[in-house]
Formats: sequence, structure tokens, C-alpha cells
Amino acid sequence: MINNLSKIVLEHGGQLSKLLIPSQLTETTGLCNPSILVDNGRYYVNIRNVQYTLYHSEYEQKFQNHWGCLAYLNPENDLTLRTTNFLCEIDPKSLEVIDFKKVNTSQLDKAPLWQFVGLEDARLTKWHGAFQLNGVRRDTTTNGEGRLEVSQLDENYNEVRRSRIQPPVQSYCEKNYMPILDMPYHYIKWSNPTEIIIADLSSETSKTKVLMNQQVEFPRDIRGGSQVIRYKDFYVAITHEVDLWNNEKGNKDAQYYHRFIVWDLGWNIVHHSEEFKFFDARIEFCCGLAYDKKSFIMTFGFQDSTAFVLKMPETLFEDICNITSNTSKQKRTTFSQLTTFALDTTNSGYNMTLANSYYDQKQYSSALSFYLRCAELSKWKTEVYESLLMVYKCLNNQGNRQSSEKSTLNNAIALMPDQPHAYFYMSLYYESKNEWHDAYSMSCLALSKLNKYNQRINSEISLKLYQPIFQKAVCSWQVGKFKDARELFQLIKVRYEDEMNEMYLNLLHKNITAIGGFTDPFLPYTIDRLGDFRFWFSGVDVIEKNYSQTYQDMFVLSVLKNQSSGATGTYLEIGSADPIYGSNTKLLEEFSWTGHSIEIIPEMVDKFNENRLNKCHLLDATKVDYNRFIAENYNNATCIDYLQLDCEPPTTTFQILKNIPFDSVDFKVITFEHDHYADKTGLIRDKSREFLRSKGYELLVSNVSPNEFFAYEDWWVNPDYVSGDIIELMIADDDSVKQIDKYFLK
Repeated sequence: MINNLSKIVLEHGGQLSKLLIPSQLTETTGLCNPSILVDNGRYYVNIRNVQYTLYHSEYEQKFQNHWGCLAYLNPENDLTLRTTNFLCEIDPKSLEVIDFKKVNTSQLDKAPLWQFVGLEDARLTKWHGAFQLNGVRRDTTTNGEGRLEVSQLDENYNEVRRSRIQPPVQSYCEKNYMPILDMPYHYIKWSNPTEIIIADLSSETSKTKVLMNQQVEFPRDIRGGSQVIRYKDFYVAITHEVDLWNNEKGNKDAQYYHRFIVWDLGWNIVHHSEEFKFFDARIEFCCGLAYDKKSFIMTFGFQDSTAFVLKMPETLFEDICNITSNTSKQKRTTFSQLTTFALDTTNSGYNMTLANSYYDQKQYSSALSFYLRCAELSKWKTEVYESLLMVYKCLNNQGNRQSSEKSTLNNAIALMPDQPHAYFYMSLYYESKNEWHDAYSMSCLALSKLNKYNQRINSEISLKLYQPIFQKAVCSWQVGKFKDARELFQLIKVRYEDEMNEMYLNLLHKNITAIGGFTDPFLPYTIDRLGDFRFWFSGVDVIEKNYSQTYQDMFVLSVLKNQSSGATGTYLEIGSADPIYGSNTKLLEEFSWTGHSIEIIPEMVDKFNENRLNKCHLLDATKVDYNRFIAENYNNATCIDYLQLDCEPPTTTFQILKNIPFDSVDFKVITFEHDHYADKTGLIRDKSREFLRSKGYELLVSNVSPNEFFAYEDWWVNPDYVSGDIIELMIADDDSVKQIDKYFLK
């Protein structure tokens, strides 16, 4: 047996190439079983694209899928085994695809009656000046009956006629007929004995033309493979043989073998090769053979996932088939990733390198096959672990194969339970299923393994330290650990924001904004804390409770000593929201302050005007003429005691800030909400500070927060109205986050 025909061909000056179609046209699934035809010096190939991804654990079969060692992984929401075909032209020198077009079958397609849909394993012919695809179709009956179908194509590769050929003797499934290229509509149905049939497209019937017993015996049935081509005074085809069995668990497995069969012109088998494999995979399949006067060109599929073309010198063919013996090895001077692999197919590193090249091209079914081979072959645990994770990535990128993602990750966890990666990805798996407690547990396990994190893992699956923390934060929220979630998100923002990629950065800000940054949304003041209050002002002893989210009302009264001269105050509140809960002006109103509020939500405006003495205006704060608004509502005042700016998002608040007429109106105290913890740009805080300083205001308390993390507001004063003693007493303008209850209370 020849275990690796490609190696022998390459050693004798042959050529090997990938056959690729852009992955966006194939849903990244398998390209397999190509069929080549040489016509007037041009090389044409039909390539089959299948909707499934074949998972085949080989060798010791240590990493089987939950369906077994051999599994066809269809999208789990569509178990149809669907085939489409692409007719391509390849360059005769490089053997690479230079043009391709999907065969258009839409004019003749009908609703399928069975789960195998499309023309399978089509052999390419050109008879009477037009291309045909000759394959098996099984979707026209409810029991999956297979018949040879001849698909006639026009010059634009549109299917214009479809003939379903009945066999001479009725049977369930007729497939793998080998078309004889110089005998239109003649096919070898069986090789040993050799049965040749002729198809009548008009009546869609066939009859046996040749039935010849042979003098040679083979260990298995000789089944159809390539087309049958003329060579000298012979006919030649590549056939296949197969061993099918169920393992001890009852799961299906298979081994495919190939063989050159050579007939004389009377259809006697006069030569044949040993059985061979193109590489050494258990499942390989050949649908194409051509001869260009110098070389034999073979096209074959590998693991139902990958398509290749192999060009073999004529002399080597004759040697392999015992026609002549006059070949010698040739020294190779150039090596590609593919040829390096072909010369040593059981080298785990070469399998990994080839897998990576397919992965980079988003050919995920192909990549999976070689990653899985690497996992089975490698002696290095880290390489095996990495390969299994890349199998997971291939499945995850394809989508709708979640149960297989899970079984692959379980294989990885069992192999290296001290590494975080598989737990992290398993958490993502459970997240996709909305199984949040399992997702949370896996995220915790991932974090617990970070101390043994292997930095040498492929960058595609390596983890940044913030990723498992982020995952735990997301899961914490979903299992009701709200405080933990907020603190973890802030930890990420403080420590890792600068190194996060764009996707995670967007997700971070989206989550922080969605759940709110605050571990405790409100820090209320109540009279029982009067003894600990740092900044005494007139009337503080009668305040039973305040209303602001984080002491803003107490700050205004403290800075202005509650207008110690006895005067009441005025305010302009932009973004009032609820008139009581979280209001920065409700307490001021209780101290007889007057003012006006602006809010864009009608329901809030109605609620405000029903429950408060002062007025709220239904306005878009970004479009207000503030000169006119102040003139009409504040009697042309040139000083207002308190300005609140609190809108969403912070870019809007900053836009409003720039619209305030600071050149004609002064404000004694300003609270500006910059939401730095959730500001995606990270710029509004600095821009607002630069702007207010340019208007003569002094930052008194920076980075106001209800906790140690979520800086969301700055508090400002006008030094022309606030005494230096007050500023010196209350200033806290450094870069730290101010947990505001600790600022106000001893």
C-alpha cells in the first residue's frame, strides 16, 4: 500500500496545490471532491461545497466528538446535507484557481423531499461542446433514492437541463458512475466485473453495453471515482475502496483507499496500482483525473473539507501501474507550507502550520481538519491544547454548531484543567445559551487559573487579563451579583482601559452605561448623621433628609453657607429628571430657593410641575437660547446661585455647557456631570475642565463618586462669590476618585 502518494509525486518532480474559493461564498464550510477536465489546454475543475463540517478523529482517536469519532456537523438549526457546485478554471502552471462561478441551478430546482440536497460528487465532462456535471441526486424522493443525474450547463454555467437516469436494474442508490470522456454518456458503473452503461437523456433510461468479468481480484469492491480517460492504448481511472465499520461504542467510522485501474481498449483490466492514499487521512475521495500529454492531473477531497490538485509525471504513473519502470527521484529546491506537510503528513507542527494558513483565509472546515490531526498526533500537551481550542474557534466562527463547541472545550479542559482558556470560552458558550449560572461558574474558574496562564498560546486564542474579569462582570450581573458586577467593570476601566481592543472597549462602556456605574445608586444624608457632617451651614440642623444622588444639594448649601446673609437662592437646573428622587434642587426649594428646570421627557416635566412649586420647562436643552431664557425667567439677572448640568450622554452635557452665556451671567456654584466612568471618548472631563477654567471657575471637588471607582461629576465655584476660607476648607481637586460620603462625613 502507498500511504502517501503526494509525497512520492513531489519527490519525482510533481506538483501539489490547494483549490480555494473565497470563504464568504461558501459559509466557510467544506470544499471537497473536485473533478478536473483539460480542454484545449485549459484546466477546468468543478468543486463541491458542502454545508457541513466533517469532524473526524483519527489515529488513536483521543479527542472524539460527542457524536463519535466521525461526525457530520451541520448547522444545528438546519440538518440538511446541502451541496452546491462551483465551476472553476485553474492556472496550468500554478494549479491555483484563477476564475470561478457558482453553478446556477435555480431554474430547475424543486422543493427537496429528503435531507440530502443537491448534486453530489459531480464528475465534469464536456460533450458536444457543452459542460455536464454527472453526479448523484437524492432529494427527489422521500426515501433518498439515489440516481445518476446529468446536469447540462450553458456557457454561463446555468443549469439548462437535468436528466435523472434510471439504472438498467432497479436498486436503491446508484452513485459514483465514472463517465468515459471520449464516449459521450457512457459510464463505468462497476469496475470488477466491468459494467459499462449508456444513458439516454431523452427517456432517462440506461442499458448495459459492456459486462466483462476480469481476471484480477481485489480485496474490496472497486467503486467509482474519477472520470475514465484515454491514455495511449489504454483507458485509465482512479477508483476507490472503502472499509466501513462501527466501533465498540457503535459509532460509525471509515477508511477510504484509491487505486489506478488500467483497461485495454477491449475493457480488460491489464494494469493497476497498489491501493494508495493521497496523504494519509482516513477519508479522501477522488472525482477527477486528466492527462495533458505530459502529466496526469488528479483532484481529490480531504476529509470532506479541503480540495487539492496533484500533478504527477507520466513516467511515475507508468511505474506505479507497472507499465514501465524508468523513474527517479528529483531534488526539490522550493518548499511551500503545503509541500512541507505533504512530505511528512504525520508531523504535528506541519499540520498546525497548514491549519493556521487555512484559518487565516477563513476556510474553517479545512482548518479544523488539520488542527484535529495536530491534536491527535502531537506529543506536546500545550500544542494539543492549543489545537483543540482552535478547533473550537473554527466551529464558533462558523456558528450554529454549539454542542460540538462544548464537547471540544470539554476535551481541552480534561487535557489541561489548570489553564484558563477553555473555561473562559466555555463561559462564552453558556452565555450564548443564556445559562448564566453555568457561565458564571466557568468565568470564576477561568479567573482562578490565571496564575498558571501559559503565555505561549496562539494569539488567536490567548487571553488578555481583562477578558475573564470582564466575563465574570457580565455573568455577575446576570446572576444577581449587581455590586460585584459594577465593581468589576470599574476595576477593568481603571486598570485595563488603555490596553483593551475596540470590541471590548465598546462593550465595557455599553455595559457600564446600561447597568449604571453605581454600586449604591444613592448616598442619602439623614439627620442622624448631623454629628459627623463636616461643613456646617445655617439650617443644616433642620434637614431630616436630602434628595440628591450624591450630596449635591448639601454641597451647594455648604459652599454658600445657605446664603448666611439671609437671602434665598436661585438655580438653573438643566436635566432635572425626577422632581424628588435624586433631585438636586428639591431641598433648595424647601429652603425657599426659586429657579427653573429644563427637561426633555414630557412625563418627567408633568410629574415635576404636579409635585413642585418651581417650574419645569419641556425643552431640548441643546436648542435653548439661554440669553433669552434667563432674561425672560430671571428678570435679566446677571448672577444665578447654582447651575446644574446633567444630561445624557456626556457629549450632550458638554455641548450645553458651551451654550451657556458665561460672558453675561455668573454662577456661584456649578455641578457638571461628565460621566467619565462611562465616557467612551474619555475626553469630556478634560474638555469641560479646560472650558470652565477659561471662564474663571475653580474646580473645588473633582471626580465625585458614590464609591472608590466611578468618577462621574465635578463641582465648581466662582471665586468672585465664594470666600477663600470656604475654598481652602472644602477643596479636594486632585486626580483621585472622591467617595462623596467620606468627603462630607467624619
